[in-house]
Amino acid sequence: MTTPGPKTGEAAQDPLRRALELLGDQWTLLILQSVFLRVRRYEELRTRLGISPTALSGRLRAAVEAGILVRSPYRGSGRTRHEYRLTERGLALWPLLVTIWSWERSWVEGRDEVLPTLTHLDCGNETATGLGCAACLRPADLAGTRLHRRPGTAYSGGSGRRFRRKDAEPLAADPLMFFPATMELLGDRWSTGIMLNAFLGSQHFSEFERELGIGPSVLSDRLGRLVAAGVLGTETARTRADARAYRLLPKGAAFFPALAILIDWARDRCPLADGAASVEMRHESCGQRLQPVLLCEHCGVPLHRTALTFDLNAVSASLVGVTR
Repeated sequence: MTTPGPKTGEAAQDPLRRALELLGDQWTLLILQSVFLRVRRYEELRTRLGISPTALSGRLRAAVEAGILVRSPYRGSGRTRHEYRLTERGLALWPLLVTIWSWERSWVEGRDEVLPTLTHLDCGNETATGLGCAACLRPADLAGTRLHRRPGTAYSGGSGRRFRRKDAEPLAADPLMFFPATMELLGDRWSTGIMLNAFLGSQHFSEFERELGIGPSVLSDRLGRLVAAGVLGTETARTRADARAYRLLPKGAAFFPALAILIDWARDRCPLADGAASVEMRHESCGQRLQPVLLCEHCGVPLHRTALTFDLNAVSASLVGVTR
């Protein structure tokens, strides 16, 4: 259930805008995923991702400036070099990356590679992740969450994308890597902004245009991609101003956990001057503010990154022991 709030003040104050400007980029998400998997050095990142030096350097610089990564010196080839390690702010993003994996595993078709399984070490079982409320430890979903935009804040895209990815740049075929088609849709701040506003109740072209401050051609392109991906559906609008209404399909509603985690991360890591959240989430089951946690779908207890491991035949990767 959603309740839109009035839009006043400067959108630049919105922590979600700052979070989306940083994380609404597919290369940045792939770099963070790689560093979580201990691929920390420049050449290792280039090899794994197939990313150009210019693109990689720009993303790493932005992540360091944002306090998500830190440069750490090491000795290599007779001289001091630097690798990239996660800060506490960066480590706090692990639920977002795991949730994207879980969403892909359930909803994305057409992968040549089989996604790795996730094992919860505390109960010893393969599992998937579910969103839960930290206050009551019961499951939480879009239908059972009340979202409200705080008056005086709004997500506005402002200037164009900070980074542009050339179509010719390949993504490595790695079974532990996010599906490229998913990153085309969700590793894009405009698409993520559209999804956020859809969760807040926007349905019409003019509403998305007003809330996002997005140009009509860009908005048409992103809405078309989300419809083609089966995330949004269209129906005839009841007003003359908009020919179609856009509604969340089950595949889109299932992406709510990732957006809830992003909202919570932005609230704690990119706060407003007075510490208030720009989008408030309340778990209707217990009436408390929704602070997302990931629950093991097998045993139901909250998950911690040190108790998770990914496995795919001989390929194994773990979040255990990830440090700065």
